[in-house]
Amino acid sequence: MASIYIIPFFAQGEEGLVALDEKNAVTASSPFATWFSLISPISTFGEKFYMAGGQRQDVTIKVSPPADSSEKDYYFTLLYELNNEIPGNIAPIGPTNQARIGANLLISLSEDGEPPKDPEIVEFSAPKIIDSLGKLEFNIRLGNMGSYFFKSNGEITIKPMIGSPETLALTPLNVISDSIRNISCLKGEETVNCRSESKVLIGLYKSTLKITSDEGGVIREKTVSTFAFPFSLLLVLIFVFATYRIIKNTKSKARNPLDNTIHGSNNRE
Repeated sequence: MASIYIIPFFAQGEEGLVALDEKNAVTASSPFATWFSLISPISTFGEKFYMAGGQRQDVTIKVSPPADSSEKDYYFTLLYELNNEIPGNIAPIGPTNQARIGANLLISLSEDGEPPKDPEIVEFSAPKIIDSLGKLEFNIRLGNMGSYFFKSNGEITIKPMIGSPETLALTPLNVISDSIRNISCLKGEETVNCRSESKVLIGLYKSTLKITSDEGGVIREKTVSTFAFPFSLLLVLIFVFATYRIIKNTKSKARNPLDNTIHGSNNRE
């Protein structure tokens, strides 16, 4: 048997996960009862209906918020639930399944259709000092203390002391109200950690994060500095030099054993 529900959700953690508020699922007595109408396959949320194996069913709902609703975002999940109940007049064939799948609904209510969006750069950080053979990596956390969700549209521009600038594109992720989200970067169509592609770094690097709310609205910027120095190369040179001196001294002593014997005899006198 299958059932369909409308359940509010809120952000869980900073990785884009959501938590369902199942205690406040939309029912006939809930505050959002008049917002949603289930057109098909049945007429009531939570009502059980039968679906045979391999069957496909389109789900159609109508969303009609009252005119006096507060202007802000409302977040719900349209949840389809399949359990292992079988109607009494139908003989089960094969194993039964139990599963849940949901589609998130982000509903923005705004009188003029242009809701204000106010992204906040909670964190934009990079190492202050880095080895020249290392990677310049960034941590990005965007916050949304406003009433409407926005997408993380933006980029990081890395300007070295010597050479050409490098640009990293942010992944356009949804940041819902009252939440903070970790943001990644895009490399082609792949989501990756935000890091420079330069193989060798040297000198001072200034990196600027620039983000905009949807449709070119509010702009936020932050700049961090990183100094790259060839620590590993310097350690290699020191090691090579020390090894060379040890080998040289060892060979010198091996060539002059008689001198060492004479000096030792003189000392005994």
